[in-house]
Amino acid sequence: MPVKILVADDDRAMLNLYAKIFSQTEYSITQAETFAQASALLREGEFDLLITDFMFPDGVGTELIRLFNEAKADAKSLLVTGTPSARDHATCEGVNLYLEKPFKVEQLMQAVSKVLA
Repeated sequence: MPVKILVADDDRAMLNLYAKIFSQTEYSITQAETFAQASALLREGEFDLLITDFMFPDGVGTELIRLFNEAKADAKSLLVTGTPSARDHATCEGVNLYLEKPFKVEQLMQAVSKVLA
């Protein structure tokens, strides 16, 4: 059974990049373009990993991670952002791993493997 990943980012180009990267893997991804969409998907779906951006027009990624942690005992999360101050929030919000944009594909895949291990 493939690992199910929810990818949340308000940038369509980033979502397209994630789709391209993960299409060549054994992972199954679902995409969300807004905080509201991502939180609804987290409530109704069973995901193994949440990859989220930090800033959304309607919320913040660390809040998505908190919701995921409350819903799933062994929730795994990866905060991927271009917002330097997000690192401070990441350490106190239960984030498993933090990755700065821009990133190399290899860095993303290593981070995903590390979080899921």
